[in-house]
Amino acid sequence: MAPIPAPTRVDVLAAAITGARVVGDGSISVTGVSGDSRGVRAGSIFCCVIGARVDGHKFAQEAVARGAVALVVERQLDIDVPQIVVMNSRVAMGVIASAVFSRPSDKMRVVGVTGTNGKTTTAHLTAEILRRHGWKTDVYGTLSGARTTPEAPVLQEQFAQSLSTGCDAVVMEVSSHALALDRVVGTRFAVGVFTNLGRDHLDFHGTEEQYFAAKAKLFTPELCTRGVVNRDDVHGKLLLDTAPIPMMSFGMADVSDVVVGIDRHAYTWNDRRVSVPLGGRVNMMNSLAAASAAVSLGVDDAAIVEGLSAAHAVPGRYQSVENGRGI
Repeated sequence: MAPIPAPTRVDVLAAAITGARVVGDGSISVTGVSGDSRGVRAGSIFCCVIGARVDGHKFAQEAVARGAVALVVERQLDIDVPQIVVMNSRVAMGVIASAVFSRPSDKMRVVGVTGTNGKTTTAHLTAEILRRHGWKTDVYGTLSGARTTPEAPVLQEQFAQSLSTGCDAVVMEVSSHALALDRVVGTRFAVGVFTNLGRDHLDFHGTEEQYFAAKAKLFTPELCTRGVVNRDDVHGKLLLDTAPIPMMSFGMADVSDVVVGIDRHAYTWNDRRVSVPLGGRVNMMNSLAAASAAVSLGVDDAAIVEGLSAAHAVPGRYQSVENGRGI
């Protein structure tokens, strides 16, 4: 059963958005939020998001015809419904989406994993550890084939759904696109994890510096309580030195007696022997990232070792393929 949004007054929503003002009757309540006019339900507030190619203000009248009772706009429109006038409709949409679902991320431990490589495996390893610790945990990521990180209304509804099923935690992949496009505004991350940064997505970000800046947005007080970073990565070290939130780090210096094979790796960590059924050095760094995220949440070492030892290969990620020829 889908979560039911809490009816929330327009003026209450506006008060949560810096610099917002209400035009019209602010006492009207909304029961949903959308940035896509095709997805508007009766009682929703429609956010006129200005994208790279399309201006959402063009679809405001259609949204009202479909049942929207209020609008979020960057310029006042000649439409007879209450309007919240803001500087950035996309940012406002995240704040509003979180509010109408009663800020679900505040009520769970949300772990956000970002980086060029390792997000999916690190997220699944972290979730396995948290489950061994006794926390019901959901994972949001790329295996469904959809966007790594959905738009804010969808994301906040997912959080509300997880909360309604009794989840204590959510571990999610957070893409650089999502951070640059403010899709996670309104989310409270208990921990942010940075795996690494390579030259990727420059068609979208333009430069490596802008790509890093997008990743770094996760590690700010507005979104995240504490961070975990790979100090062996040059950008991770930079983040460790500059992020304005409490940070901890992981790296090869944390382990000894390392053994890496094609389908397993092992090492000594915190005086405990860890054996992870995933091959390759890259997965060793992923397991260290997951262990460090769990430590930052107060998970005991025994649960961490047990969770890593019980890991399964993520489909399509450094996965062995048997060919019947002994290769």
